[in-house]
Amino acid sequence: MKNRVTVTKSNGWIHFYLTSGKQTRYLFSQKFTKGVYQYFRDGRSENEIKKFNKWNRNPRLDKTIEKIPLYVRYVFREEAA
Repeated sequence: MKNRVTVTKSNGWIHFYLTSGKQTRYLFSQKFTKGVYQYFRDGRSENEIKKFNKWNRNPRLDKTIEKIPLYVRYVFREEAA
């Protein structure tokens, strides 16, 4: 099953969702930053996120990329419980 991270924006916030198959699960929200939104606006697969190699160009994007795997594990753990 392929997992994809998608975003929506509203009122100065970006909302992150994990889409796998036909299910969409909320991950987290953070304040809007243009660089982060542009990177995720068309959605990114988990593999793309894990292979991210443009570190230290945008600190906000770096921080977001680092926390996504943590939230994905949390969502799947909570769903299994």
